[in-house]
Amino acid sequence: MTLIVQKYGGSSLADADGIKRVAQRIVATRKAGNGVVVVVSAMGDSTDELHDLALQVSPLPPGRELDMLLTAGERISMALVAMAIANLGFEARSFTGSQAGVITDSSHGKARIIDVTPGRISGALDDGAIPIVAGFQGVSQDSKDITTLGRGGSDTTAVVSDPPRPSVVMSLVVWDTPWKPATIGIAPSCSAAEIRPGVTSMIRACGAIRAATPWHAATKPSSRP
Repeated sequence: MTLIVQKYGGSSLADADGIKRVAQRIVATRKAGNGVVVVVSAMGDSTDELHDLALQVSPLPPGRELDMLLTAGERISMALVAMAIANLGFEARSFTGSQAGVITDSSHGKARIIDVTPGRISGALDDGAIPIVAGFQGVSQDSKDITTLGRGGSDTTAVVSDPPRPSVVMSLVVWDTPWKPATIGIAPSCSAAEIRPGVTSMIRACGAIRAATPWHAATKPSSRP
């Protein structure tokens, strides 16, 4: 069986019609006999809009509260995508970064992943459900506060969201522009992956993610989470 991790950027999720199209693609992948884990960014430019709103309230918002605010965008996306999938007759379960087991240090706005414990993702897959994971976010190992991974954080989440499963080939597909995965590359220990420029170095690191403590993507940040 192939386990496909699909990451959808804000442009693909910009409105209700886009979310429905994403759900249809996810369900089509599942119907083809693949396991699917989905990572989503916030809708459209909502992360930038939330950040601008924070600056209108406070010129120097506390990092903890800013992370709490900014991660709301991905939570909205994950719930809506799960609803759209349910409308197509398949069960989907949405998970925050914390629920998905993305454990980080305590650096708000630029947290580093130090561990991944995707037990709930594995459980959802075992139950036949499609996990929908909020990108860009995790939880501090020490403070238990919500953290964000910085720009490009949803791509980072996609790379670490493949739960170890025997006899499963993992493939990663990234859509930052609707329906336009850019290039095809080989990710060691992961099988072929359709990737966009700028994510290549991160994909190539996927086989070593859990061995590196702490680990942080060395790739150039994207223009949005």
